[in-house]
Amino acid sequence: MLNMMNRIKVVTSIIFSTLIIISCSNNEDYYTPESVVEANAKYMNEEKYDEAMNTIHKDNPSYPASEIMIKQLFERYDLNYKIVSMKVLEDNNSEAKIEFVQITTKINGPEFKNNKSTGIHRLKKDGDSWKIYSTQMTDIQSIN
Repeated sequence: MLNMMNRIKVVTSIIFSTLIIISCSNNEDYYTPESVVEANAKYMNEEKYDEAMNTIHKDNPSYPASEIMIKQLFERYDLNYKIVSMKVLEDNNSEAKIEFVQITTKINGPEFKNNKSTGIHRLKKDGDSWKIYSTQMTDIQSIN
C-alpha cells in the first residue's frame, strides 16, 4: 500500500512538473495585435532572444536577418525600447496594421544614436496568436 502511494506521488509530481514546464515555455500566444508589439519591446529590453523571436512570424521574409540582427544587438548593446504610442489602423482578425512610436536609448555599448522611430507593423495570425510579419519605418529622428 505504501509503495502504491509513493508511486502515485511520483507520477503526480512528474505530471505537475511537466505542466509547469509547458506553461512556462516561450511559445506565448498573443491574442491582440497590441499585445505582441508590447511583448516584443519587453523581450528586447530583457534581452530574451527566444521570446523576442517568438513575437515574429516565421513566414516573415526578414526572419533570418532578424535572428542575426537581434543576436548582434544583444551582444553589443544594452538598449531600452519604449513604446510611446500604438494605434490599430486595420484589424480583420487574420491581418492587422499597427502604427507605433518607439523611443530607443542606449544604456551601455559602443556609439549609438538614441532615436524616436515611427513605423507600421503588419501583423499576421500564426494559429491563434498574432505575430509581427513586417515593419515599415516611416520616420526616424535622433534624440539626445
